[in-house]
Amino acid sequence: MIKFCSGGADMTKDVKIFISNVHQRREMAGLSITRLSKLSGVSLKILEELERGVLPKEMMVDDALCLAKAFQCKPEELFQ
Repeated sequence: MIKFCSGGADMTKDVKIFISNVHQRREMAGLSITRLSKLSGVSLKILEELERGVLPKEMMVDDALCLAKAFQCKPEELFQ
């Protein structure tokens, strides 16, 4: 399985954009973290870390795809 690189001081611009977009889209949709977890199938732990601005080392590319599907957008839109 492909994993995202973990965050930290060298967090890339794309990762920061991804984290920000997940948060913004969740709020715009009026979804709680718990509800987004249920809709997307992404674990609550991963979503909580994203909300804290951290890219979880457990996060997989499939998780980003599931979030895009839940937000009804293309995966690349989460990185723009």
